[in-house]
Amino acid sequence: MKTPIHDFLVSYCAEKPVRCHMPGGKKTPFDITEIEGADSLFESDGIIKQSEMNAAGLFGAGKTLFSCGGSTLAVQTMLASVKALYPEKSRVAASRYCHKSLISSCVLLGLEIDWIKPEGFLSCNIDSEAVKEKINKDTLCVFIQSIDYYGGECDIEKISSVCKKKNVPLLTDNAHGAYLVFTGNHPLKRGADMTADSAHKTLPCLTGGAYLHISENAPEELFGIGKTMMSLFGSSSPSYLILDSLDLCNDFISEEKEKAEIVFSEIQNLKSELKRAGYILKKSDMMRITIDACQYGYSGFELNKEFKKRHIVCEYCDSRYLVLLFSAAQPLSDFPKILKAALSIPEKTKKQCREAFFFIPPIALKPWKAVFSPYEIIPVDMAAKRICGGIICPCPPCVPLIMPGEVFTDDIVYALKSYGVNKVKAVK
Repeated sequence: MKTPIHDFLVSYCAEKPVRCHMPGGKKTPFDITEIEGADSLFESDGIIKQSEMNAAGLFGAGKTLFSCGGSTLAVQTMLASVKALYPEKSRVAASRYCHKSLISSCVLLGLEIDWIKPEGFLSCNIDSEAVKEKINKDTLCVFIQSIDYYGGECDIEKISSVCKKKNVPLLTDNAHGAYLVFTGNHPLKRGADMTADSAHKTLPCLTGGAYLHISENAPEELFGIGKTMMSLFGSSSPSYLILDSLDLCNDFISEEKEKAEIVFSEIQNLKSELKRAGYILKKSDMMRITIDACQYGYSGFELNKEFKKRHIVCEYCDSRYLVLLFSAAQPLSDFPKILKAALSIPEKTKKQCREAFFFIPPIALKPWKAVFSPYEIIPVDMAAKRICGGIICPCPPCVPLIMPGEVFTDDIVYALKSYGVNKVKAVK
C-alpha cells in the first residue's frame, strides 16, 4: 500500500533543508508542522486525505478521519457530529461501562445520559431490550463499548437492529478493537454508524494515534461535518510523528495480515498452555488473556507483582483479575517468555475474591452543571449524601465509578476506598 505521509517525510528530510519553521526541536527528522506539501489535518486535501482514504478502504468505512488525540478526540468528534446533525436532541442512551471521554464530551456539549446497565462494572455487555427501553424522542444517539477491559464483547448486531428500527445512530467506542480489521468482525461490519478505534492500543502505532470511521450506511450529512467538529477539540498543531505512524499502520494492515494471524494463533496457544498449567481464564477476546488470579491463590495485584518480578509487565490488575494485552505486531519471542514466567509462579490455595463493585447512584444535577459548579475537595469518608463534582475513575481502566451530578452513597464511598481513592470533588 502507498504511504503518502511517510513518503513525503522521507523526501523532505532527504533534501536536508534549513528548517526555519516550527517545531522548536530540530533533531527529530519527521517532527514537522503543516508546511507546504504536508497537508493540513482538519482541511485535508493532499497526502493526509490520501492516507485517510487508504484507511477507509482497509476498514470498509465510508470515510475515515485520523486522530492525533487518541480515541478521546474521536469520541468527542462523534458526539459533536451527531449533535450538529440533530441539534434539537440532547440525550445519549449509553452503556454505564464507558471511558471517561464519553462523560467529558457530554459535559462539554451539554448532553444528558440515560444509562443502560451492563452485566457488571467492567462489562460492556448490555441487553438490546434495555437499549430499546432507553430510546425516546429526545435520544440523540446510542453509545456503546465494543470490547471491555477484561476482553468481554457486546452484541453489536442486535443493538444496531434496535437503533435502525428507532432511526437513531449507533456510536461505538472500539478503542480496544482496532485489530478487528483483520477478522471481518469490526463494528462497522456489525452495524455501527460511527466508531472510534485506538490504533495505538492493538496495532503498531504511536501513542495517541486513532481512527474515526464513519459507516457507508451512516447519514450522509455526517461525512461533511466530521473534520469541522474534530477541529473544535483537537490541537491545531497535530503530531506528524503520529500521522506518520498511522500511515505506516495502514501499510501493516494491508501487508501483514499473515503475521497478525500468527500472533492471534500464538495468543490462543498461550491460553491453552496456561489452562493446562492450572490457570483459570475469564472468557475474553482474541487479543487478551484475562486470568482469574483468585482461582490460582492470589489477588490480581499479587499475581501482577509475581509477573513483574519476572519482567512481564501486564496491562491491568484488580482485586480478582490480571489482564495481559497484546498487539497484532507482538514479537513472537515474547510468548515463550510469558509461559516460562507463568509456569514458575507456584499455585496456592484458592482465594475468596469478589467481583468489582457496581452501583448506579441517584442523580441530583445535570453532568455539565455539576462540573461547572463551585466545589470543594473532601475526604472520601465525608462524601456520603454529597453531590459528585467531577469524573472519578481509576486509570486504568479509566471507567468512572461515579459520574458528575450523582450522589455519593455509602456503597460508592466503600467502592472508592477499595480502589484507593482518598479524596473527592463535591459540589458546594
